[in-house]
Amino acid sequence: MEKVLFFCVFSSWIMRIISSDVSEHEVTLLSVQLNENISLNCNMTDRYEIGWFHQHSQQITQLISAKTSKVSGKRLLVTYNQNWSHLKVDADTEVTTVSLVITGLTESDSGLYFCGTKSVTSEMHFDKPIRLEIEDKLTDKWDSVTEPADVEITDGVTTKERALMFGGVGLAVFVFFLTTVIAGGIIYHRGWQKGWKEAKRTSLMGQKSAK
Repeated sequence: MEKVLFFCVFSSWIMRIISSDVSEHEVTLLSVQLNENISLNCNMTDRYEIGWFHQHSQQITQLISAKTSKVSGKRLLVTYNQNWSHLKVDADTEVTTVSLVITGLTESDSGLYFCGTKSVTSEMHFDKPIRLEIEDKLTDKWDSVTEPADVEITDGVTTKERALMFGGVGLAVFVFFLTTVIAGGIIYHRGWQKGWKEAKRTSLMGQKSAK
């Protein structure tokens, strides 16, 4: 009866999250590859019971439930496992962090994951939901092949390299400007000398004709 009541309360809480904007809630987003293994952590400090739940295609499924040993309190006993070959739980020595381990991820493993824990009261406390996105390695490989070359080059350029490139361009512009000024000065000086000599020569010719 207690489990039925808990599941009704939990389902109502999940439905509120699903029906509202996900951006309003804190959700951890994880992107993983097909066939990989992943661990999802849950805080078990001062808790004695834990349950992992999965929401996929509007369906909520309980994956695993476990509780600490009444003898030592530092041992986790699994009371339910939906798929022993695909799911398991790991805990640290003090059973303060419990991880849901999923091996060989498939498309059906995508969706929202919820970790619920209980203390001395019957109330279940939930950690921040985790949204799992499954990516296909072949699709990612194809996307990387068809990615434009200029994007790859831009991504490969570091800040230091960009600074060096812009510095080199600035230096080239400055050298060009300085060279232009110097060349203009030389041309002006030579033109002035040529004009002065021509004027002097004309003056001498005028003096000779006057005599």
